[in-house]
Amino acid sequence: MKRLAIGSVVVLALLLMVPDVVLVVAGTHARSLTWITASLGVPAALLLGYFAVLGRRPWLACMLMVPFAALVPVVAFYIVRYRTPITESVLGTVAATNPTEAADFLGQWLWAILALSLGAGASAGIAGWLSARSHLHWVTSRRVDTVLIALALVTMTTVFGLQVVAEESPPGTDSARSGDMDQRTFRIVQDSYPFGIPITLGNWWHDDIRLHAATARRRNFRFHARRTARPGRRQIYVLVIGESSRTDHWQLFGYGRPTNPELTSLTHLIPVRNMVSPWPMSIGGVPAMLTRKPPQQALTSAFAERSIVGLLREAGFDTWWLSNQSPSGEWNSPITVYANEARHVQWLHLQKYDSSLPEGLAQVVRESHGDLFVVLHMIGSHGNYDTRYPRAFKYFVPTVQDGGVFDTNYRHVTNSYDNTIRYTDHVLGSVIKILQHTDAITALWYQSDHGETLPTASCSATDHGHGFRYEFPVPAVFWYSDAYSQAFPQKVATLRAHAGQPATSADTFATLADMAGVDFPGHVESRSLFSPAWRYQPRLIHPQWQDGNAVINYDDADLGNGCELVRERIHPAGVRRRSQA
Repeated sequence: MKRLAIGSVVVLALLLMVPDVVLVVAGTHARSLTWITASLGVPAALLLGYFAVLGRRPWLACMLMVPFAALVPVVAFYIVRYRTPITESVLGTVAATNPTEAADFLGQWLWAILALSLGAGASAGIAGWLSARSHLHWVTSRRVDTVLIALALVTMTTVFGLQVVAEESPPGTDSARSGDMDQRTFRIVQDSYPFGIPITLGNWWHDDIRLHAATARRRNFRFHARRTARPGRRQIYVLVIGESSRTDHWQLFGYGRPTNPELTSLTHLIPVRNMVSPWPMSIGGVPAMLTRKPPQQALTSAFAERSIVGLLREAGFDTWWLSNQSPSGEWNSPITVYANEARHVQWLHLQKYDSSLPEGLAQVVRESHGDLFVVLHMIGSHGNYDTRYPRAFKYFVPTVQDGGVFDTNYRHVTNSYDNTIRYTDHVLGSVIKILQHTDAITALWYQSDHGETLPTASCSATDHGHGFRYEFPVPAVFWYSDAYSQAFPQKVATLRAHAGQPATSADTFATLADMAGVDFPGHVESRSLFSPAWRYQPRLIHPQWQDGNAVINYDDADLGNGCELVRERIHPAGVRRRSQA
């Protein structure tokens, strides 16, 4: 029994090291010998010290590790998919998700990972039971020795960590500063599993408190908005927030497949051809277009201003938010916080397809009076792709669904994805038809929150959040009615002139304000594509968004091979060109 207990504890320790091993093998970090030693040595030393401290009660040590053991398959899956450890930004994204999105994330591996998680958690429980039954414990003197060995190993790996930082930092660069070295050395501990998780949870909790405070301050925030024009007719403006849509798969932007049969047949349509999102996931991409939050700020940093919804409500528009995604808590999701700035909020997430959005808009237009600003938040092209469109829109075949649950053929994935774009085209066409059949001044702005990575012959990755090339360019489209062009001809002409310029989601707030004819103190016209004063500004993005602070200029970025990870360009003499906000 005692031998079984010792063996089960050893197996548990090795199981808990799996995420660390996976990070070394699959992570994006340069795999120098010193970094590998530090990345494996730190968690090994901490585990050794942990079991030594609880040496007289190893059963308790095992039982406390049950939840961490159960999470091993999920964490390992995440690292394999995104090539990065769990961080506070990741926890914020998890807190803002819902069961449906979580199931979509695991996809075809859902039941396998759940089974592995149950088995891993059970193994920790069995180790604790065997340790208790056999009265397993360590001799006190050996336990003290083990703690000292563990501390020595941690010290050694810290030294290794400093060496890693020194190896990675070109001489004379800011990243070689001692403060940066200390921070990145501590990061080795935080990135380790399982002991880095409590640190990460603490950081996330701190960020959540800051979000709490910023939301409270936002209630009293005022733009002091005013209308710049009163055209004498009812005005209806619609913002459609797309999901996971990439520019180069839109026929409207030059794609060779008929993914936009309805939009390409419309007049009064202006494609904004060179737009990028600062973030490769919704929790960063949506606030980037809704607010004036500076693009260089970290994902979890609080922002005390209201969104474009609050601005237009303050200007006298009746504001609506119709979403085909799920609310996830006022405090845990910035998107939900901004949605709640609208006077009317409807969550349509029980509807399977985005057709519920134009249906909801039609009802709002019929039953409301006065000027309207309506936000429609799509589920769009979010995976799993074959669940995002009805059978009638299965145009490109064969799809993943045709190949079976474990089909990973990249051509099938592309077909499924292109069907989602074609369905998005139909939904937008339906929204525009509703606006066309009113006698109001109407306009629509569509923009996706971020792009999407699709598998190719040289890259097996899919989804978003990796920081790869096609997760940043996003499609943006402006449609306007005859009445809008008559009321604001100069705005239409100015947007046409700027439609091919390199723009960013950081321009969208000011652009939407000008689209609706709303001004306020501090309005930066150089950010508005409707303004003659618009000018190019560095398009700052967060390629390694999990790091929280990494920011580079998209237009000066370098691309890796295969999946084309967006990276900061290293210029001659080994000097990085720092992007300035």
